[in-house]
Order: sequence, then C-alpha cells, then structure tokens
Amino acid sequence: MYICSEDAVRCKKMDENVNEMETDDSAPRTGLQALRSERTRGALLAAAEKIFARDGFEASRIEDIAAEAGRSRGAFYANFANKTEVFLALRSRAMLQKAREMRARLQEVTGEQARIEAVNRHIIEEICNTQSLLLQIEFKLFTLRHPELREELAEKHIDASVLVHERELQGFFPDKKSHPKETREKTLAIEALLEGFALNALFSPNVLTRDYLEEVVPKLLAEILADR
Repeated sequence: MYICSEDAVRCKKMDENVNEMETDDSAPRTGLQALRSERTRGALLAAAEKIFARDGFEASRIEDIAAEAGRSRGAFYANFANKTEVFLALRSRAMLQKAREMRARLQEVTGEQARIEAVNRHIIEEICNTQSLLLQIEFKLFTLRHPELREELAEKHIDASVLVHERELQGFFPDKKSHPKETREKTLAIEALLEGFALNALFSPNVLTRDYLEEVVPKLLAEILADR
C-alpha cells in the first residue's frame, strides 16, 4: 500500500485494493448507481469540510476524511485524486452557494443603489462568518509553501470565482461589465478585502467591530468596483 498525505508531491497512486471502490466508471451507471455515487461524493465533501476545519488543510489526512464520511479510501480515490481536488470542489460549491444567496437578495430589491447596499450587507456578513474564509486563507498559505503548485491552483481558484459570479450576478449590474483582466483583478481584490478583514476582525474583534465594518467596507468596495 502506498499512503500519500502530502498533495505537494502530487501523488496519484491509489490503494492496490481497488476493489473497495464504491463506483465503477467502466460500467454503465444505472440511476441507482449514479445516486449512490453522488451521495458518496457529498458525504466525502461534508467530511472534508469538517476535518479541514478541525485539523487544518495541510495536516488533514485522506484516511480521516474517508472515516468521517463512513467510506473507504478506495471510495475517496474513486471521486477525488487528492486533498487539493477536494478543497477546490468545496470552494466551488461554497462560491456557488454564496453567489446564489446574494442573487436571492438582489432579486428582492429594485434599483442599482438598493442592489449595491444589498451587496455591501452580504460582504459584511461574509466577513463576520470567518470559518470558510480562514480555511481559504490556510489553503493559500499551503500553496505558497509549495510553489510548484501555486500557479496552477491560483489559476483554478480565480477562474472558478469569476465564472460563478459572472453566471449568477452579472445580470444585476449590466452597466458594470468589465474587461476580463479587470474582472479578475476586481474579483481578487474583493477576496483580499474579505480575507483581510475576516482575519483581523477575529484577531482584534474589539477594534474591528461590526459598526466599523459597516462604515468602512462599503467605501472600499465602491473603490474596487469603480470604473477604471
């Protein structure tokens, strides 16, 4: 058996005991098989989110994720190549969920100013919801410690962020369409705002209070989103 706990070496060897796998991509899937596979994937993602939050991304082990999900290592590798792939799947799911939450808010209001205020409230709430943002920060630190992965993972991350937000939110601000390069810059700048305030508000909550965030964040966000 070859056990790899470091995504940095990008191991793709699986257990020799491949018969543990709960799905078989070589055979046609019935509706029941597809449903079982989707449930397994969902259970693994939920378990990974819990283990990452508890142990940190780099210290977490595939064995622990599989055990938490009540699945085998073979089942893990049938769905994901490594921890990095799990994290990217979690990020995509979380980004889509948050974008849809914001979309629902925007649908409740009319007029550009009301929509801008709705976005501001959503961003402030995201800053105060630190768990997912801290995990994202930790993942970025992991990529910085492993420069051979940084460029690829950074591209995947920003591409996913831009895709989700363009698909879910751009229609609410038709006059705010930007050049692709500018869109990527603005997307990453908003992430920097979210992560920076989340980290420091957790570190010094008596200084970066909710009242202060409500005063400052809208101004910074307006500057980021302003036409260039």
